[in-house]
Amino acid sequence: MTPDERRLAFADAFAAQGRSDWEVFKHLAGLSRPSFPSCHRLHYLQMATEKIAKAYRIRDTGADVDKLAKGHAGFEEFVNSFFRCKTIRDEYTGKDAVLQTLQKNATTLAKQIEKLAPAIDNFVSPENAEYPWERDGKVHRPCKFEYPNLSMLTQPAGRAVMNLIERAFNDFERLNIN
Repeated sequence: MTPDERRLAFADAFAAQGRSDWEVFKHLAGLSRPSFPSCHRLHYLQMATEKIAKAYRIRDTGADVDKLAKGHAGFEEFVNSFFRCKTIRDEYTGKDAVLQTLQKNATTLAKQIEKLAPAIDNFVSPENAEYPWERDGKVHRPCKFEYPNLSMLTQPAGRAVMNLIERAFNDFERLNIN
């Protein structure tokens, strides 16, 4: 396999696995009476967004495939690249304020979603969707935590960002972040 074929194979694999995680997230988010703590839904959201970011960045940039594949950060960077995509910019021609607001909200939410991975910002913000953590002498468990930093998910701004993520999955074959 050539390096370019390997790059494309990894990008496609990350997109497919991310899509699977995204579908689980949407299923859990759509339950009218959730039978699981919110950490499970948020864990799938974090994994899905991490993988779609990797898929685009592996395919569309010259970044090291192995380094991207192993890391957990990158969703926030992807979001900013997504908004620089010509197709997205063209769709918002004449709607600069709308685009700026959406990008600001998406970047804010992306930072918080990225922090759900335990390996991200563990010392400053140990709250994550996977493992217990300690803060101020008390051990916290994800299954009992409320995640107030993600309250935007239930607001119109957060739903707009979720639509953007859906678009990133649906249009993976057509959009390029370069």
